[in-house]
Amino acid sequence: MMRHYKAVLGGLAATAVILSGCSTATTGPTTAASEPPATSATSAASEPPATSAGSSNVLSIATDNPAPMKAVINAFKAANPDVIITTQEAPTGYDEFMQTALAAGTAPDIIRTFPGSAGKTKVGALVAGGALKDLSSSSWVEKMSGTQKAAFGIDGKIYSVPIGAVALGPVYNMSTMKKLGVDIPSTFTQVLQFCAKAKAAGKVAYSQFLKGGSVLLSYAQVANLVYGPNPGFTAEQLAGKQTFAGSGWVKAFELQQQMKDAGCFNDGALGTEWSVAFTDVATGKAAATIAFSDVSGITSQAPAGTVIQIAPMPVDDSGDLYLAVADSSGYGIYSKAKNPELAAKFLDFMATPDGQNAYASTGGAPALPNTTFKATEKNQEVMQEYINKGKTAGWPDQLWVGAETGTALGDVSQGIFSKTMTPKDAATAMDQAWATDVQNSKK
Repeated sequence: MMRHYKAVLGGLAATAVILSGCSTATTGPTTAASEPPATSATSAASEPPATSAGSSNVLSIATDNPAPMKAVINAFKAANPDVIITTQEAPTGYDEFMQTALAAGTAPDIIRTFPGSAGKTKVGALVAGGALKDLSSSSWVEKMSGTQKAAFGIDGKIYSVPIGAVALGPVYNMSTMKKLGVDIPSTFTQVLQFCAKAKAAGKVAYSQFLKGGSVLLSYAQVANLVYGPNPGFTAEQLAGKQTFAGSGWVKAFELQQQMKDAGCFNDGALGTEWSVAFTDVATGKAAATIAFSDVSGITSQAPAGTVIQIAPMPVDDSGDLYLAVADSSGYGIYSKAKNPELAAKFLDFMATPDGQNAYASTGGAPALPNTTFKATEKNQEVMQEYINKGKTAGWPDQLWVGAETGTALGDVSQGIFSKTMTPKDAATAMDQAWATDVQNSKK
């Protein structure tokens, strides 16, 4: 997970990289079996060969994150032992692998997809190329949140089942919070009170790491100010009906400056790297930082048994909170699938609690609501609480149409912190970057 922070702190939240899983492979695409042993390094089935590639009991799946998919395959095969499933694995170069397969008409039945349009394996791009089957009539669509429908749908149609939830937001060292005598804030007034109490005790409330810029605090705040209440905000931006400067983004920047004035952050945050902030939280020098739900980089440095708990970032005193949650990806059916019926059956299983739980068994949390998931970490429990309540908001960059907007956010985050930019000017700079991205996306 550590490389994930390097991917976002330069001002661009490279969500596809963040959520695609931590692979150490350096080779190109391979074909692997859903169960060992494989008979070949490039072509292996989970059971003895079928009579033909299009047989009714044969299914192929493309993924660049095989571990959680294999957990789902094993669960599916437990109830469907006669099915033969092969996975075409591309731990690196997945976009190029899929582009080649799609051009040749040889793509697997099921394709791992990503939210948005700005990328070769993102839903919008695949739909534009005629590569995905419309899944809108699937029974599991009704379980999807508005955010998920925006992420995995185009023009009101759904093309992928969401899988694997990951969150970001303030993460609190609960041992330090206990020593301070405070609970996790649920209102903005409580945030300021927490900051004051931490400062009086000689501790940092929120250790910020802004070297190179950071988007994390902004994402946690606009979950409540923009994208939770209005999952369609980005679509409205594309239609010319919304702007950053005319939205809750301005309020988010105002709150950041208010928090800085209240002493909520560490000295020298503009030159602080994530590793320093993590150590501060692990050792109790700071009570919290803003991070992803995988907090192993903190707990690995903390005393055994230390709980690092994620929560939403309050932006007012209403107590109405959204947690910033992104789905790692989705899976859709290739429009020219050799076995679309079996593919649909498999995706229906992926959407069930058993399928979602199997995928989450290697990390993260189920993307769709269910009450049967057995959390093994506190942050899985927190994510599932907000997912089940329908109180989540996506990460904005998943639906942005280019990289300039994220780069601009990284830049203005430093300007907001140093007060060399006003909140309105910062949001206007993002609008200018957005316009550039939109223009470039049409070329």
